[in-house]
Amino acid sequence: MIIVFIYNILLIVLYTIALSLTMNAYLKEKKKFFLALSCYLLFYILDNIIIYMTEFLNNFALQYNEAFMNVPAAKTFIFMGNAIFFLLSVVLLADQKFHSLDYITLVLLLMWMLFIPLMANSALKVWLYYLPNQLFSFYVGMRALNLAKKFQHKTSEVTYLYLKRIGILAIIFSIAIILEDSYVIFNVDQYSSLTLKIYNRNVCEDIFSIIISSLVIYFFIHNYQLSSSFNEQAKTKEQKEAAHFQAFCQNYQFTQREQDIFKLLLQNKQNQEIADELYLSLGTVKAHVHNIFVKLSIKKRTQVRTLYEQKIEEANHFSY
Repeated sequence: MIIVFIYNILLIVLYTIALSLTMNAYLKEKKKFFLALSCYLLFYILDNIIIYMTEFLNNFALQYNEAFMNVPAAKTFIFMGNAIFFLLSVVLLADQKFHSLDYITLVLLLMWMLFIPLMANSALKVWLYYLPNQLFSFYVGMRALNLAKKFQHKTSEVTYLYLKRIGILAIIFSIAIILEDSYVIFNVDQYSSLTLKIYNRNVCEDIFSIIISSLVIYFFIHNYQLSSSFNEQAKTKEQKEAAHFQAFCQNYQFTQREQDIFKLLLQNKQNQEIADELYLSLGTVKAHVHNIFVKLSIKKRTQVRTLYEQKIEEANHFSY
């Protein structure tokens, strides 16, 4: 029991260190990613405290397990908190937003955990209750790998590597946790009306949380300054490009609508694509494109990008 006690203390210390680092980063930078990650780690701490209490307080364990078999409100709250903030952390790490499938998956997860407790008490009921949470972790892992692949050349190398690592870890451990749950629930736990004994701790889940927390700490020790530097450079570059664009448009006296269309011309968009994106008629777009060509004294679309880059290069040379 002493070893279990020390183990729990070390877990909470590890989670708290990681949580302190993420909260400090959020207070410093106000980035939603660090806030989401902080909430995710907070649910780790809450879950481990409850499990610890079931291991050392017999009366609490009995009441908690009975409540779990009837109305598992506490566990459902923890599972949903973990699910929401785990997925949110991955999405925000890639600087993206939830899409419709994310919302649908979360709703289905919640509905499943509300429906399963209505079944008669059995090992199968408990197994079915836990199953979708690991399937959701598998989904988050696939989502992380997809984001890593999709935005590999649009994010920093640090972001790409962490998305890939989290994706692989989530997939591997979701399968491992399902296997451990299957063995423990059907072979170790007891769910009869006379004897109710539940082993609430999942070793694979603990290992996963330890690795994730360690990755967080490793990030702040080795990669945080590098990541911040990259983001600052990207922000500065974006601001500089926006200033050049505005200066160019003002120099040629573009109207606001002409600026909108000129920006799309720089992206090699065709007239119909511009019309669809700006909700304009094709004739209106053609008229604006003609006016832009007249102001720039050019005749071909291929000259738009060339002229723009030439003027920007001249401006940069002059500034130096």
